[in-house]
Amino acid sequence: MQVRHRAILAGLALTLLPGLAWQAAQQAAQASNVTYRWVNGDGNLQFSDTLPSGAAANGYQVIDPHTGTVVREVAPRKTAEEKAREAAEQRAAEQAAREARAQAERDRVLLSLYSSEADLKQARDHRLERMDGHIAQMESSIERMQANIDAGHDDPAYARDLERMKQALAEARAKRKALIEQFKADLDRLRELQADG
Repeated sequence: MQVRHRAILAGLALTLLPGLAWQAAQQAAQASNVTYRWVNGDGNLQFSDTLPSGAAANGYQVIDPHTGTVVREVAPRKTAEEKAREAAEQRAAEQAAREARAQAERDRVLLSLYSSEADLKQARDHRLERMDGHIAQMESSIERMQANIDAGHDDPAYARDLERMKQALAEARAKRKALIEQFKADLDRLRELQADG
């Protein structure tokens, strides 16, 4: 039984092999039967069945000579400047995407914190009131410390404490100013989001 199967398989192989060999030969002939089209260094369009080595760097097209259709197009190799420009554009696009995601997150938080302009203004006023109270305390402390120094308190450590307090007051005033600007930006953005929504 096994001998018979082997004989049948051998007969099939002998029948199919010539056809497969002919098909492979036809495909090889068709693959080698192409025309290349490129532009030479003088700017002239060139056609040939072989591609000069220098032409590949400038890009070329593979054309079916029977139909004239472009089978494949190979782009020119990129220069260092083009690669650098593409890399810079890619970085800029990634940065823009990161900024868009960050803005979307800020918008989400803003909308979750404040349902209206009145809510935001109330939060702003509350924060500023607390900051103003803190600043007023610092100003009062500085006035007392300065009065003590003017009255003859000449301890160098006390004078250093006064300078540190003045620095802290300047920082607190800067934070207050930044807070006002941030709330203004948040209010403007909240108005935009609610107008769009």
